[in-house]
Amino acid sequence: MLKVFDVAAKRASVAVLLKVFTGMPMADGILLTGVVTLLYCTVGGLWADALTEFGQFLIQGVAALSMMWVVLDRLGGPFGLGALWRRLPAGHTDPLVGPYTAGFLTAYVMVKIFEYNGGMWNLAQRYMATDSPRAARRSAVLSAALYLVWPAVLLLPAVAAPVLMPHVADPQQTYALMAQSYLPAGLVGLTLAGMFSHTMAMASSDANAISAVVTRDILPALLPSFRGASTRRGLLTARVVTVVFITGSMAVAVEADHFGGVLGVIVGMVAAVMGPISIPMLLGLLPAFRRCGPQAALASWALGLGGYFFVKYGLDGASQTTVVVTPLVTSLVVYTGLGLLLPEPDEGADAVVAAVSGPEPGPEPAAPHPAAEQA
Repeated sequence: MLKVFDVAAKRASVAVLLKVFTGMPMADGILLTGVVTLLYCTVGGLWADALTEFGQFLIQGVAALSMMWVVLDRLGGPFGLGALWRRLPAGHTDPLVGPYTAGFLTAYVMVKIFEYNGGMWNLAQRYMATDSPRAARRSAVLSAALYLVWPAVLLLPAVAAPVLMPHVADPQQTYALMAQSYLPAGLVGLTLAGMFSHTMAMASSDANAISAVVTRDILPALLPSFRGASTRRGLLTARVVTVVFITGSMAVAVEADHFGGVLGVIVGMVAAVMGPISIPMLLGLLPAFRRCGPQAALASWALGLGGYFFVKYGLDGASQTTVVVTPLVTSLVVYTGLGLLLPEPDEGADAVVAAVSGPEPGPEPAAPHPAAEQA
């Protein structure tokens, strides 16, 4: 359910761009991105998703760098950045504004650490797709390095928008309007293609991950008849799950305004409940938490989500910081506390944790522990 809302926010975001660039109504833009994603995702699977992501990285790179170059030129070159800072309206240079306090920022950063290290299942696929632990670590380091630099490239036009285009009333439309005004037609198309393909790549990653988990983990546990399902039946089921998931995200995207808009969905729901979902899943792989068993994981997840719903819908006037911090802290305290008070030693779990945390095996690794094989 979390991923349905997460993908819905992405679809609504790209629909905003399509509306500005082409005049297409929001609902039609959401329908277009959903149908295109549905077609190549159900036919091509993870391989189509990987190729799309690589292609969109190249397209978005050219488009974003071009946009940054044009904006810098309008500001008078790189040295104009200092003048830009002084010309921004009051409040635009404040690091934290409105409901986004230091506590919120701290909690949000923690949520993102869990998310980008595998808490979001589609990102976990990127690590599992590598051929060795060393390659997975290199992938993580490269991703972290890009995330330190690339947001500045993408966000510079939006930061400069109040100076270059002060007449724009809707901040969500600034990037698209600046691209239309400052870029030649070819680069405008490239920018739109980059954003469009990027959104579809993320959505298809989520769809592939969800269909794999439902087909391989959930259905065999719920339906004994599905445990020995053939490859053909499993593939058909995964495609049905993909269709249902993408259709559900399209329906939520059309009604995004009822959930607080795009930003409201991303911050108010996705960020708030990511902690309870990812904390037991990721911390459970670390040796320090090897005594936190299934009871601690389930209690952490349930009470963390319960804390979110309580402060979100049970308290009047709860701040954005409270909404994001409460489930994260609740889940973390419950998971670690139960691990200390009610440890659940498990030989198989210990073997798995030792395998994931140990050094990379050499060319002739030792035979695994029987418990690890069973796990």
